Amino acid sequence: MMQQTVNKKNVNCLGDRQYFLDWVRITAFAFLIFYHAAMMFVDWPFHIESGHNSLLLKTIMIWSSQWRLDILFIVSGVAISYMSTKMSLKAFLWHRTVKLYLPLLFAVAVIVAPQSYYEALQKGIFDGSFWQFWTSQYFTFSWDQRMIAPFPTYNHMWYVLYLFHYSLVLLPLLALINSERGQAVLACLEEWIVKGTRVVWLPLIIYLAIFLVFDNTAINHTFHSDWYAHSIFLFAVTMGVCFARMPSVWHAFERNRYFSLIIGLISYGLLLTLFLLPNELVTFDKALAWGGIGVWVKWSWIALIIGFAKKYLNHTNNTQKYCNELIYPFFILHQTVLIIIGYNVIDWGASGPVEYLAVVAGSFILCGLLYELVIKRVNILRVLFGLKWVPSNKMAFHLTNRKAL
Repeated sequence: MMQQTVNKKNVNCLGDRQYFLDWVRITAFAFLIFYHAAMMFVDWPFHIESGHNSLLLKTIMIWSSQWRLDILFIVSGVAISYMSTKMSLKAFLWHRTVKLYLPLLFAVAVIVAPQSYYEALQKGIFDGSFWQFWTSQYFTFSWDQRMIAPFPTYNHMWYVLYLFHYSLVLLPLLALINSERGQAVLACLEEWIVKGTRVVWLPLIIYLAIFLVFDNTAINHTFHSDWYAHSIFLFAVTMGVCFARMPSVWHAFERNRYFSLIIGLISYGLLLTLFLLPNELVTFDKALAWGGIGVWVKWSWIALIIGFAKKYLNHTNNTQKYCNELIYPFFILHQTVLIIIGYNVIDWGASGPVEYLAVVAGSFILCGLLYELVIKRVNILRVLFGLKWVPSNKMAFHLTNRKAL
């Protein structure tokens, strides 16, 4: 009875569901197709390289790379906060293991393997079939330095690996904010942070402090040594966990959306200028300036995206309900699908824009078909792709209604 009472109080402090965050999550994950496809068409290291080098794509990527991951971790933090009110922490830990770690292991063993295979093919490291590669090379736990990652690897699934461990680290915080004392602390913080422009400045100051603490701010996606990434991403998840319990914070973002937009445009303008500025004209520490301005770009664009989404996208419909379930399998599949498509498309000899659009369109279509025709209809695959098991007697109803479970 006491647990039910505490949960009821927690649900009340969460307020109504923030549907705009679902739209932010869906859009951010969908954007990964555009971003990772673009990696093939610039001269930055990637698993498959087309030989093209688009300046336009680069200018978009240096903008979006500052904030796209942090905003996903914020939304994930909100989801974690909601889940922790509906179950015990022990049940929460089991849910995280099944939802995150099981799909991670499956992806490393099966889904990610073609990425390494096609990279090895293009670089002339291997020339056999995928089956030969998978059975003789992929599980050797070795690293040919011509490859971006070792065998086997998690590649884009680093996000799931990090999120799982952040969920563990945050267990004490979840226990605290699920208590009456923790709720009182958050209520005081909420009352303070929603005043004026504090919701814009406070996280920005913390981001800047984290940036200045580290000598090396490169993000390498190597779990055991990616300390700067852990600092900023764990901070982002923590914000999401806490903001979920402070409903009026979302209104503060909405109220400050134009202020955030001004900062966002100015900071991105400075970052773009720095990017286009010839090195011989730079008389200052370019790396320090780039990182510092990047922090301003990061938080201002997160704040304005949340603010405008709160204003215009705080509603739901059948499309959102469908995408809420589709998006996790979509994420797991997307990079492998676009690398397979890209490997074949870049041999067309077409222009860069044509090849890029072909990779993007083909990836969306194939990911959608794999989900709709295969994954959502087979329970074993549903679980391996992070979805709920649907009893056989309810599967037909589920497929007909397409509701996120």
